Amino acid sequence: MLEWLLPVVAAGGSAFVGAAATDAWQSARSGVVRLFGRGGQRRQDVAGRWADQTVTEIEQAPEAERARLRERLALTWQQRLADLVEEYPEIGEELQAWVRQVQAQLPPAQQTWVNTFVARDHATQYNAPGGSITVTDRRDLPSSTP
Repeated sequence: MLEWLLPVVAAGGSAFVGAAATDAWQSARSGVVRLFGRGGQRRQDVAGRWADQTVTEIEQAPEAERARLRERLALTWQQRLADLVEEYPEIGEELQAWVRQVQAQLPPAQQTWVNTFVARDHATQYNAPGGSITVTDRRDLPSSTP
């Protein structure tokens, strides 16, 4: 995958899930279904079912569990979008335009997300949160594993 698309894919998954159960949902849904249409009608239909499952899960989840659920679903959608871009790298600019459109339509509560990324054992992470980033080096904390 082209490196410039990594943050676009990450932002796309988060924005799409952020749009679920908001006024921005129908536009976000139709855009993602259109993107997956590159793979043909069957893939477009599957993307529509995935989208419907996503919004249903969020709407049916207890309020106290929605933030964690949204984080998990955002990762799922990031992977789906990454797979799509890997198969169709020429979709990059269209994906970027869709992400910007979805982000612009999100209500303020969904525009601000707090993400916690933990890297261990010399891991490399590619994270694309919107807004500012605060990095805390916690090497002084004892390991949670023996």
